[in-house]
Amino acid sequence: MNLTVKLLRTIGSPFALGQELPRNYDEALELYTCATKNKIGLLYLGALKDQEKLESSLKSKYREDCRKRDEQMITLNRISKLFNSSNINYVIFKSIMPFLAVPNDVDILHMGSDDEYKKAAEIMLQSGYIEVEAPADSSQRMFHDTRVCEHVDPHKKDVYDVDLYQKVVASYIVYLDKRKFKRHVIEINMSRNKIKVLRPEAELVALIVHSIIPEQICTLFAYYATLYHLAKMNREEINGFINLAKENNVTFPVRAHFSLVAELHQVAYGFVPEKVEEVLASLGDETNERKNLLRNDFKMPHKYCWLAIIRTLLEKAKEEKFRRSVTQQIVSMLKPKLAKWVISNVIWRRKRETY
Repeated sequence: MNLTVKLLRTIGSPFALGQELPRNYDEALELYTCATKNKIGLLYLGALKDQEKLESSLKSKYREDCRKRDEQMITLNRISKLFNSSNINYVIFKSIMPFLAVPNDVDILHMGSDDEYKKAAEIMLQSGYIEVEAPADSSQRMFHDTRVCEHVDPHKKDVYDVDLYQKVVASYIVYLDKRKFKRHVIEINMSRNKIKVLRPEAELVALIVHSIIPEQICTLFAYYATLYHLAKMNREEINGFINLAKENNVTFPVRAHFSLVAELHQVAYGFVPEKVEEVLASLGDETNERKNLLRNDFKMPHKYCWLAIIRTLLEKAKEEKFRRSVTQQIVSMLKPKLAKWVISNVIWRRKRETY
């Protein structure tokens, strides 16, 4: 059986009953390798544990993944407490999943002015955080919580890392306007602490668009985030999600992503969830990405084709803020150092298997 399909059937779906088990330990280990590439290693091991089939070295991997998740939740709670006490206007996004997961780092979008953003960064530097590397631009800065250790590899993310954004950018290109997300910020309680996050419909839009710009890759992490968020949404919230995609001029990337979700769920369980069909009925289907997925025998992570990226950029070009940021990107690339970095980064992203 196809490895992706076997992995999906082993983990299961919030819309389908029943799970399948690996035939033996070798297959279980092979599926774990596929799961880690798709950033769902803990979800997979949790599914085996629930079925009492967590054997041999996979038990130690499960304990280690749980430890990492616990440490990342501490990182998330510490930075939110610091920002709450300092009256920093922020929202944590793409970092709290509706299933067991260990994202690459904690992402925080600063919702205030440029001066307030600089203040937030200074507060972090004065409170046990170090800046890992000089920022490529002032809209995104990477910090490391030193409560346990110094940052070992500046090119590798870990559970103590916090990315602080002033704009949702890829280099200088603003692919989501944070002003349109302000009314979607809510507070949740976690470990006796209030954390500011996005509503699920806004969180899902941000995650999907981020997969195409800048990452250019769809993982099973995004697939399961979609299913688990949708499973909890009512009709009004799904309509809100669709309207938010339209408002942000990202209907194409959402359509492409949901087409992949539909195809994967169909091949794994024999049907497409009604809520997925509802989104596709409103925004349309994207057959080209489906064909590419089939052509590659459902291999995941799935690399978006150039046409999908170009169509995403063209739709975003309806926004003046996006167009201005593209102009800024072009002007900035007159500097040879930045031009070289952008070109090498694009080439690297096209070659890599995951992120």
